[in-house]
Amino acid sequence: MCTSFICRSHNTIIGMNFDNNGMKYSINTNNPNQFTVLVDGGRGKYPSFGVDYKGLFVNNLVVDSNGKGLYKRPSKKVTHTTKLITDILNGNILEEDIDTYLKSIEVVNTPDWSCHNMVCDSNANVWIVEPGRGNLYSPAATSPYFVMTNFSLWDCMNENPNCDCRRYNAVTNELAKVSEISVDEAFRILELAKQSDNEWITAFSMVYSKHANAVYYCVDGDFSKKYEYKFPK
Repeated sequence: MCTSFICRSHNTIIGMNFDNNGMKYSINTNNPNQFTVLVDGGRGKYPSFGVDYKGLFVNNLVVDSNGKGLYKRPSKKVTHTTKLITDILNGNILEEDIDTYLKSIEVVNTPDWSCHNMVCDSNANVWIVEPGRGNLYSPAATSPYFVMTNFSLWDCMNENPNCDCRRYNAVTNELAKVSEISVDEAFRILELAKQSDNEWITAFSMVYSKHANAVYYCVDGDFSKKYEYKFPK
């Protein structure tokens, strides 16, 4: 499954491996100030993760369900994980209002899925939204990096502090060794979390650099060939 991390030192670096089980996906840059990956989970293509020219990043990763946070129809009091991504990237939820919004809304899952969201604003403050569990907030000043994979960070923080996820531990251990990383170093770390021998295969990897104002990415687990998307602003 997927891996994402935020490095928040002199330059904000965001890394993400999209591990896929055969779902159709595509890059969407119709809005040139956004780089979004759409994924078809069986109900059409919807935003799964993306970043804008300011460094506002959101993703949607699979997590084990605890039997709560099941789908409800969106309303003034309820939204779901995919709509949350769309509303943040489209500016329906202003960046400065993210914290207030998350405190005032119930976030649930979409039908047939259990996911959690990482939200990172342009100042590298991070929120983790876990339907049926709760939200976590990690201000940029509290740590030089933040990592999320496919186990519940809420459960880990509040119930079971032990983590046996290979990808999470590999990325965390590498990030702990450096105070500042380059784009190439971020890809090296993502490659450590690559999956190639189970149902979920690393199909797409991206690194965003705030200083470069660009997204770099590779496909099909081939880290030797990278592409660049430069934001116009």
